[in-house]
Amino acid sequence: MTGDRLLRIRRALVFVLVALYVVAGIAGLFAGFDETRDTVLWVAFLCGGAALMLLGLLAAPSSGWLSAALVSIGAAAGGIALFWSIIVPVAAAAVVAMSFATARRASA
Repeated sequence: MTGDRLLRIRRALVFVLVALYVVAGIAGLFAGFDETRDTVLWVAFLCGGAALMLLGLLAAPSSGWLSAALVSIGAAAGGIALFWSIIVPVAAAAVVAMSFATARRASA
């Protein structure tokens, strides 16, 4: 797989996960959690993870390793909150792997 194609796939998957995290975070505001603490954690993990992933994409041109770290932390945060869905943690793991692969290619 070429580096350019890997970047495009990573960017698309990050945008899909960001959209999913934001929608799930907003839906959590209207969900009937038992405690306010649960709502705050849900929104913080999902919307915070989405924000970190977007910041990671913005940092990609200047620093590949910073981008990989931010995207990985954001993907993991949202993946933890949505662990029960199985597909989201798998997609988050794929984003993490692609992030470090692109960072390694850029530094070589």
